[in-house]
Amino acid sequence: MEGSAIQHIPAIIEQAAKSPLGLFALMIVAISILGFFFFRDASERTRMGMFVLMFVGVVSFGVAALRSLPGDSSASAPNVGAAADVVGEWRAKVTYDWGDVYTENFIFTHDGVELMGTASYLGKKRTLFDGRLQGDRLSFIIKTQEVLGGDDITRDVVHHYTGKALGERIQFVMRTEGGFSEHVPVEFAAERMR
Repeated sequence: MEGSAIQHIPAIIEQAAKSPLGLFALMIVAISILGFFFFRDASERTRMGMFVLMFVGVVSFGVAALRSLPGDSSASAPNVGAAADVVGEWRAKVTYDWGDVYTENFIFTHDGVELMGTASYLGKKRTLFDGRLQGDRLSFIIKTQEVLGGDDITRDVVHHYTGKALGERIQFVMRTEGGFSEHVPVEFAAERMR
């Protein structure tokens, strides 16, 4: 029986490490073991002082772990307020860093956590990835490819959009990474379609 319990210790630690309360329990066990070995020959006063310090540290960690649990309104996450209303269709005239101007369309939906939809790039509709809406700030990426001349050599390109919702307008900055050339950030404003 004893050998069986020892064999399960790694699995127990792995499962406990997956939650804040499990980490809290592991911390208590670890500090108890360390305290016993380090201070078993110390004076009564030293052992009591170290116990108080370790106890305060473990309690502080426990309070922090409990506050970070989902659904706790006292969690230390910043209060960003209600999400801006960006659901719907938006249109923008975008002057790209090489000088061409395109009318781009954006369609956004929001499920309370994730920003979803499409954004056109060079007039072609693209799916949003990693969409977020926090308060009046939104961000997402779209993916394209660049082709080098007539050689049909392609490179992946990722366009990072960040925006601030201002009522019937969203002020965007698009940063591009990848491709065959250097890109500078592009700023533009999208207007809500009626």
